[in-house]
Amino acid sequence: MLKERVIYGTLGFAAAVAVILQGSVALSIAVFALVVMALFELYKSTGLLKKYKSLTAVGFMFAAAAMIFLLTAAIQDRINYSGFSKGVLQATLAFGFVLMLFMIFMHETVRFSTVSMLFLETVYITVTFAHIILISGEKNGAFTVWLVFFGAWGADTFAYFAGKIFGRHKLIEKVSPKKTVEGALGGVLGSVLVYILYGVILAKNGVGINYINLAVTGVLAAVISQVGDLIMSCIKRENHIKDYGDIIPGHGGILDRFDSVLTVAPLIFYLNIYLPSIL
Repeated sequence: MLKERVIYGTLGFAAAVAVILQGSVALSIAVFALVVMALFELYKSTGLLKKYKSLTAVGFMFAAAAMIFLLTAAIQDRINYSGFSKGVLQATLAFGFVLMLFMIFMHETVRFSTVSMLFLETVYITVTFAHIILISGEKNGAFTVWLVFFGAWGADTFAYFAGKIFGRHKLIEKVSPKKTVEGALGGVLGSVLVYILYGVILAKNGVGINYINLAVTGVLAAVISQVGDLIMSCIKRENHIKDYGDIIPGHGGILDRFDSVLTVAPLIFYLNIYLPSIL
């Protein structure tokens, strides 16, 4: 299991490197694919895909519209937060209104709890993933986007091994029985170390680095990445499943591997505005 996890984790990281080095368009296409696969896994896991195919189709259309908007902006080299936020606000309102119409005309089978769950799932997955593309369009975005993956996967890796070696006290046992306080602290330490190392490498290649901001970002990224992990763990436990899928051997589904990325991506985007570490 560990060997398989390491092998496919390494292959996944290599794939991420290859995609990011190709630029914003390739990254936008990859994120588009991830959003579709993640939504499929989540809809399936929560029972929406089986019971409400028409509703999930609307969800996929909302996600596709948001991703096509960003892909078009990437092709035109015009990715910007202002345009995206306005477009997503309008699309979100339209999406919510359409779901409410389903509730009105199909009320015997489509209840408010159903449309609320689908709305939250769809917007959460789509908008959080979209921040990866938004980061790539910012100044030094090609360098900053790596903070998302180093923060999410670095914290996860260090937390895993720290928990295995030193884990004694359960973190939130009812949500994720295997997570420990020691593992969580190891994740924070590991994230900061990876960020500082990355900063040193960039600095040696002429990129300006604010190490204090970078260390603070590392701490926050590690904490929020574990929150993202716990969010998706809550959903799994509620639906009595171990993994969201089996597309990645040793890891599970897309959401099992990218659960922490979902929360780290928005964090890095906004910290890059208010607390920039890569100058």
